[in-house]
Amino acid sequence: MFGIGNKKKVVTLESAGTLKNFITDEEKFSVTELVVTGELNGTDLKLIREMAGYTASGRNSEGKLKRLDLKNARFVPGGEKYARKNDGYCTIEEADVIPQRAFRKCDKLQVAILPEGTKKIEGHAFERCTHLSSITIPEGVEYIGSRAFRKCYELKTISIPSTVVDMGKETFSEDGKLGKLYVLAVKPPMIYVNTFFAVAVSELKLYVPAEASSAYKKATTWKRFRNMKEL
Repeated sequence: MFGIGNKKKVVTLESAGTLKNFITDEEKFSVTELVVTGELNGTDLKLIREMAGYTASGRNSEGKLKRLDLKNARFVPGGEKYARKNDGYCTIEEADVIPQRAFRKCDKLQVAILPEGTKKIEGHAFERCTHLSSITIPEGVEYIGSRAFRKCYELKTISIPSTVVDMGKETFSEDGKLGKLYVLAVKPPMIYVNTFFAVAVSELKLYVPAEASSAYKKATTWKRFRNMKEL
């Protein structure tokens, strides 16, 4: 996916808020692949968002970041405001969470690998990442918030970890190319009628654990997925 003309940057942080010390002004808008190890706060997230095409003030940037690997990173509270919301600006308040609107409208992103210790993905986290085609959600995540992946038009396959117990309203709404969904939880996670709004759930291939297939077929919100297969 990433070949000639792409630029990779690998950074190890000793403390949160210092990513800017490792990214030059030129790299800010030229790096296409970023790998970060260490703790990240709102200041770091603000910079990553700019690198991926959208600023904290709500404007498009010249960033070109396509692939973001945070497997060995973690978000911690503190740092600057990183995104606008209806009643002000977002800040990181909780550790090991993908915070609200973290990458909303970062439309340059194509691949995102989330931190291994993540427990929760908050609402609108990747909403309108219109070119996002691959997301790696680690085991340990328990909750995926409302509209977290709304209007991610290029997502075709999603794997939901066995630890997820709840997915919010319109979490995957309008993801029109979504064709395969792997849900690894033995107990069907809580979802809403509109969690997959504007997605053809009757045609989507749903893969679930073999020992849990009967539970999914009986669950009110999951039995709408008629093309169910056992893992």
